[in-house]
Amino acid sequence: MTNQSITRIQRISKRFRMLFTALIFFIPLADLLFWISFNHLHDEFLTGLPIIPSQDPTPLFLALGFLVSLIPVTVAIYGMLTLSRLFKFYEYGIVFAHENVRLIRKLGYVIIAWVVANLFFTPLISAVITHGNEGGLPTIAVSLSISDLSALVMGSIVVLISWVMDEGRKLQDEQAHTV
Repeated sequence: MTNQSITRIQRISKRFRMLFTALIFFIPLADLLFWISFNHLHDEFLTGLPIIPSQDPTPLFLALGFLVSLIPVTVAIYGMLTLSRLFKFYEYGIVFAHENVRLIRKLGYVIIAWVVANLFFTPLISAVITHGNEGGLPTIAVSLSISDLSALVMGSIVVLISWVMDEGRKLQDEQAHTV
């Protein structure tokens, strides 16, 4: 790679690192603001929920909703933290180190964990939303979409790519130490 390419990669990586670092703080804040302002949101903002509430939310409902939403939020924060660390290495010009490969592997697992987190989130949030409905029993929704299956495949591919990168890195290290 030329010095100009490396400098450009470093500059862009710094911007991405700053973006992902900011998202570490923005994502939970946005989630908290969503639940605080839940009573004032229009239906189009609630389309991400598996069920639209049929009654006015109580403070307990809002607190439980926020706690349950922390399941996917925690995975997202961990993903942003991992991306921030990866782009910090790129910012310093470190591209094929063992730590980079490890972080790329973690990203693959984060994508898989995102799907698993949503498998727990959907039934829990639907139970919270419908708790106290007429009839006494909450409604439990379960969801597994083609995009979830695609994410599982993509996460697995990222893990595989990290494995291939690690093997290539090991071969390169062996060749560098062969006299």
